[in-house]
Amino acid sequence: MSAANVRVALVGCGRWGEKLLRALSENARARVIAVADVDRGRLSRARALAPRARLVRTIDEALAARVDAVIIATPAASHAELALRALEAGADVFVEKPLALSAAQADRCASRAAALGRIGMVGHLLRYHPSVVRLVALARERRLGDLVSFSAARLSMSAGAAGAGGGARSALWTLGPHDLSLLSALDASPLAEARAHLSPCGELVTLEARLESGLAARIELCSSSPTKERRLRLAGSAGVAVFDDVRAPDRIVFLDARGAAAGAPAGERAAHHLELAPAGREIEVPWREPLSVEIEHFLRCVEDRAPPLTPLDEGAAVVRILERVEATLAPVDARVVAAG
Repeated sequence: MSAANVRVALVGCGRWGEKLLRALSENARARVIAVADVDRGRLSRARALAPRARLVRTIDEALAARVDAVIIATPAASHAELALRALEAGADVFVEKPLALSAAQADRCASRAAALGRIGMVGHLLRYHPSVVRLVALARERRLGDLVSFSAARLSMSAGAAGAGGGARSALWTLGPHDLSLLSALDASPLAEARAHLSPCGELVTLEARLESGLAARIELCSSSPTKERRLRLAGSAGVAVFDDVRAPDRIVFLDARGAAAGAPAGERAAHHLELAPAGREIEVPWREPLSVEIEHFLRCVEDRAPPLTPLDEGAAVVRILERVEATLAPVDARVVAAG
């Protein structure tokens, strides 16, 4: 395929779908052939971003336009069904996270994409953030030594995804895939145990996990927070890296082992402390919008028939963890579930 010759259909043009459509319209590799949505108002707004696209109501109408790839940004409950229909029609697929709302559905999507020889990618956007890419590189270069703990706080003022329920379930399924995808990139070890519990108000979900490698993870998620927080802390035997996507999206603070120890709090939560230490070296990262990076990557994979960074297999693995952890949600004394 030559530049501007990946024929793309977007299915779902809500709040996030519009952002995807903008990224597609700005990318020279993409030709937006069709936009599908059941809401006529959304289709009307799509016209401004994709004036030459067919505006249709169903995925079948979009597939009839002979597209190469389909991007699915509908409510989460419909992701798996639509992905399978696109795959069976011979299209490559990009599916927003979560890939599905059950492990069985997610596994079926991944297996069908493999069997049909199609490119399948899940929208784990955090993996395409330039600063997160650098953070993963620091870990793989062993700049942090042996990884000990991973902490994340992902609090949104309004992150509810239609089809994923509300409150704690929305936070888990809508926000959780970001950090679980990153955790798998940092350490591919199988999950040894996982548990989750709710805050007294029932809105904040705290997910705690341990991998077979020994890496401990603590992830805080909330879809109805009064403030927006996007913080990561990765601690190793040789140093600590901290990233704050809200306050400094283009840099990572790196502390060697001595500096990290000096700034760490006392107590049992020290390994998961998310505040910056008093002193640290900033690593500046050239900025590019993660969504643009993600879309560019997908289009290149379609052109080159190359496996994506976040394939459907990864999406299915994340759904399996979410499904297992959701079963442990309890307001008090979360249960521990051994990995199977």
